[in-house]
Amino acid sequence: MSWLDDTRLRDLDDTDVIEATCLCCGHAWLQSPAQLLLKVDHRNIRLSEVARHLACARYKCRHVGVRISLIRKRKASGFVGGMP
Repeated sequence: MSWLDDTRLRDLDDTDVIEATCLCCGHAWLQSPAQLLLKVDHRNIRLSEVARHLACARYKCRHVGVRISLIRKRKASGFVGGMP
């Protein structure tokens, strides 16, 4: 099991962005979880199922099956403590 099997689409925030890459042609595009929720029937779908059934967005490719990576747009802060 990977993180795609553990994560459901409803678990993602609106600030997260999903990068999908076509396995056939290599075309990459960005989608928000809200855009994907409009395409699927229910909110409990796992990201692994989304990756298996999502079609390529490129004109005339339309291959089914993508590689998904998650881009988080949360604020990250550096380590504040340290040695004197």
